Amino acid sequence: MTTPDKKAVVVGAGVVLGLTIAHELRSRCYDVTIIARDLPEDTYSQGFASPWAGANWVSFAGKNETERRRDSIAYKKFQALQKELPDETLAFMPFSCFHDKDNDHDQYWFGELCGGMKISAGHPKSTNAAPYLYEFRSLGLNVPRYTKWLVQRLQEEHKDLSGPPVRFVRAILPSLKAAAELVPDAALLINASGLGSKSLNDVRDDKVYPIRGQTVLVYAPRFRDAKYTRCYSRITPHGASYVIPRARSGQVILGGTFDERNTNPLKPNVDVTERILKECVALAPELLPDYVDPKDPNAWVGLDVISNNIGVRPAREGGARVELDAPLSVHGRKVGVIHAYGIGPAGYQASYGVAADVGALVDQWQHAQARPAKL
Repeated sequence: MTTPDKKAVVVGAGVVLGLTIAHELRSRCYDVTIIARDLPEDTYSQGFASPWAGANWVSFAGKNETERRRDSIAYKKFQALQKELPDETLAFMPFSCFHDKDNDHDQYWFGELCGGMKISAGHPKSTNAAPYLYEFRSLGLNVPRYTKWLVQRLQEEHKDLSGPPVRFVRAILPSLKAAAELVPDAALLINASGLGSKSLNDVRDDKVYPIRGQTVLVYAPRFRDAKYTRCYSRITPHGASYVIPRARSGQVILGGTFDERNTNPLKPNVDVTERILKECVALAPELLPDYVDPKDPNAWVGLDVISNNIGVRPAREGGARVELDAPLSVHGRKVGVIHAYGIGPAGYQASYGVAADVGALVDQWQHAQARPAKL
């Protein structure tokens, strides 16, 4: 039986932080309950960004050493998982990132981590060539399949997870205290509520803001073949285009938009969809079926579109908040509080790193509780 001091509540069920943190806590022998409005099966909730994501490992840390460390931890974890999971769920692939300016070396600090990086002139085969090209190998995820695997890992008995299976509770919460009241003997609460941290009564973080993103999911059979599966991005002063394979499933996320502090409209814009498709075909003509001529200016119409998507990413001014806060008082008991939210677009690539930091904060809390009180 788990003792009360090893019971924890995680507020928020996002794949990037909520579920990954629950996995970390369970590996530390915690009895975890996840409480959230949106749960992993809610694949059509636009407030639940996880299902809409194009997920890969490319670090956005720049010179930030904390973010570099978190991203490195996550890369090594995904690298290990790739040996366990099928290629349709998690796969290594080449990355080609085009830039107009040769000033992004800090962004691409991770060449050694990924086994090397080539920096050269733009790719001659691309009709959307740019002066500078960064090439390396990294990982791409199939978000729906990865989410299903992670939820199963949390809910099943597993030799590497010493805590009991995780419970999921659906609830709309006015506060963190309300979450703690739903699990009366929990000693710890992890706030991974994302955008919810702006409205929770006992958080009210005005630094939290949404980033609206529009993407298109297509089916491209060639992307089931390792020879063709490649992640592309084209960065300009005006925005970005990207082609993110869902591992080697044949499904590919095309994007996109990055609308800070904007959640409207929640319906995809048809003109934006057309722009995304045109730019991505120019970037990766192999998206097209064999019978479509990539030189045809209307070739993009031949793409096999599965869905047009809108998702809202939770971001925060100054970066993610990952820290220990003052404990809550709940019916005379003290409940430790750890915040972990506001990761923005740097989600999957930092997920296991943030979870590891939360684990360290849990240890810090436990050690503080174990010290004898001063008279």
